[in-house]
Amino acid sequence: MKLNLLPLLLFLSSSAMAQEPDSSSALFSMREAERNFARESVMLGRNAAFVQNFADESVIFTDKWVTNGKQFSKDRKASPVVLKWEPEFMDISDSRDFGISTGPWEAQEYRPNTPPLFTGYFLTVWKKQSDGAWKVILDGGSTTPPLKNVVHSFSFPVGSDKVVSNPPVIKVELSCKELLDCEKQFLAEWEKSPQSTAYTSFLAPKARVQLNGHLPTTNTDTINILIAHLDKKLAWKSVGSGAASSGEIGFTYGLLEIPGDTKGTKGHYVRIWKRHPGTDWKIVLEMMNMD
Repeated sequence: MKLNLLPLLLFLSSSAMAQEPDSSSALFSMREAERNFARESVMLGRNAAFVQNFADESVIFTDKWVTNGKQFSKDRKASPVVLKWEPEFMDISDSRDFGISTGPWEAQEYRPNTPPLFTGYFLTVWKKQSDGAWKVILDGGSTTPPLKNVVHSFSFPVGSDKVVSNPPVIKVELSCKELLDCEKQFLAEWEKSPQSTAYTSFLAPKARVQLNGHLPTTNTDTINILIAHLDKKLAWKSVGSGAASSGEIGFTYGLLEIPGDTKGTKGHYVRIWKRHPGTDWKIVLEMMNMD
């Protein structure tokens, strides 16, 4: 991720009650995978931890570009910086083998009692492999103003730590196509009317927006202010998508560009989409990291 801080305009946090998932649930095991990944980052180093926890086919954002996460970590030079993080919110598919996590991260020198060099929020997509292990298939993040006196809590949608009997089975390819079609519709609406109303019409209630330089928010007024300050020519260029086999949660990702701008790519984004039976796909979480 590109580590540059932008001024904080405004932040109004959403209220979320701390929860503890059932220890026998798939959600609990996914959270443990995230926590173990974070511990390995501190103990073994960022690169080794990423190689260990990323799937062979995985996506990571390096500066502005999209690349294979596992291979990039194998090739990356070690640096005297430790990367720490903690999951704050998680959601999981009805099939209980696909999920997302987000929470605060910080990069710190390998010296005791040093302040963080950078802080931010990550967005990770997890998928359970054929051997039962959870692996990262996509990882992105955005920077925030320095976080102080953080009181950590963990939350998840009600019922996510319970078993779903006979979850539907939907062709992943079909869901991915639908999500990319949603991306085209979104961009068409934005190009026609690049206003916050066009953007928010695709958001689910209480959708979460993580924009580089700002703390995450679910507050509609704050989201409107953030979107109103975006360049009206901004374009979300889709690169790929993924979805759960149960067909109710998926993601799209790609590059942020200003058409005609000689500087080229401005950054990257990840969108998490959800839908309920008989309803349209809606964005429940979006991470944007740009200059």
